[in-house]
Amino acid sequence: MSGVDSWNVKSIRERASDRQGRVKPYTELQLFFLLRLERLLRLRREHAILSSTSDWWAKLLNRAIYSTFCDCIELGVGEDARGLLAHDQATTQG
Repeated sequence: MSGVDSWNVKSIRERASDRQGRVKPYTELQLFFLLRLERLLRLRREHAILSSTSDWWAKLLNRAIYSTFCDCIELGVGEDARGLLAHDQATTQG
């Protein structure tokens, strides 16, 4: 898949709503890295279903996820990135 999927943007913006129901404004760069993180997490879930997690592709995905997570922290959206990781972990376990 290439480009930004509209459901990705919607799901991240829905999770970013604060208690008053307003949507947090993201810069284009912040949104880019949050969407990248969400996409990489989705790829890791799909890959885990298809093959073992000990191969080179899984290691590459994990490094890309970590790097993108660090980028999110640096851009000030670390809490949103942690939310994506927590959601992914809950989805994978449950």
